[in-house]
Amino acid sequence: MSYSIEPAYLVQNELTRLIMKAGTEPVNKWFFTDGAFSPDSQLERAPNTWMHENFVVIEDKEILAYFEAFWSKPLNIITSFRFIVFNKRKTNAVGKALFQYFEYLFVSRGCKAFNWIVAEKNYHAHRIYEKFIKNYFGHKVGMRHNGQMAYNGEISDVYLYEITQEEYFIWKKKKDSAGKC
Repeated sequence: MSYSIEPAYLVQNELTRLIMKAGTEPVNKWFFTDGAFSPDSQLERAPNTWMHENFVVIEDKEILAYFEAFWSKPLNIITSFRFIVFNKRKTNAVGKALFQYFEYLFVSRGCKAFNWIVAEKNYHAHRIYEKFIKNYFGHKVGMRHNGQMAYNGEISDVYLYEITQEEYFIWKKKKDSAGKC
């Protein structure tokens, strides 16, 4: 079984259903930074890699995860990123796809910096991001007060993270010289 990364518009109807379903689960209440989801404004009907990109990870016709990145051109940086895993039993495939996506961004697209936030009260995701930057690449930029609202109206501070192209290439060089990921 192998996964693929595909443009989200190819599976727009199914992806919209999955996001709406996942968005009602309490564990995902922090996924939408403004507390809401509008499929018409969020999912592209056609690929647009100039301003933003929406990708899915698919394995055996099942959507495992969704990546959404917003570009700031001509600075060539990602200013915001959303990531949701639909099938928690397939985290290995999703993890490999995420590293493949970073390769695409930093090598193929020449991304200079990749930024994202996580709600302080989104404890699970916050722990994952802290482990990620400790074990791989990236750094915490700081904290913004009252930066995000959950769908239930709860307000949280947010942590800001960043990965620079330089950090990614340093990690990649170490990984390649060690022969592991």
